[in-house]
Amino acid sequence: MIRVSLFVSACFALAACGAGNSAKDATSACNGMLAGDPEIEEDLAEDGETVAAYCGCFGQLLADQPETDQTAILEVSQVIGDIREERNVGLEDAAEGVDKSFGADGASEAYGVSSDQFRTTGKYFDIVRRELNKDDSACTAS
Repeated sequence: MIRVSLFVSACFALAACGAGNSAKDATSACNGMLAGDPEIEEDLAEDGETVAAYCGCFGQLLADQPETDQTAILEVSQVIGDIREERNVGLEDAAEGVDKSFGADGASEAYGVSSDQFRTTGKYFDIVRRELNKDDSACTAS
C-alpha cells in the first residue's frame, strides 16, 4: 500500500499531473519533509532559522532551477515527506530508506525515484541552506 500512496503523492507534485511547480507546492513539500523533525529544527535554530524560513526559501528559489531539476526536487521531497508521515520517522531515516532502495541501475522500485533525482534534491538542500545563511539573501523572511 505504501508504494501506491507514495506514487500518487509524488504524482501530485509533478507538473504532468497538474499540480505545477509553484513556490506553494515546493514550500508544502518542504514542510512535509522537515516540519516536526526535532533534529532539523535544532539544526536550523543554531543558525537562527526556522523550518518555515527554510521552506519559504526552498519554495522561492525553486524557480531558479532547471525544469527537470524542479520536477525531481518536488518528487523526491514529496516521497520523503510521505515516508516520514507514514512511518513516523525523521528526515534522516526517511532519506536513508530511499537511498538504500536504489538498485544497480540507479532506480528505486519501491519509491519510483532515481539516485540522480535523489542527489539533485540533496544538492538543492545545500543551495537553499547557503542562500538562507547569506547576509544579502535572495530569500525573504517567512
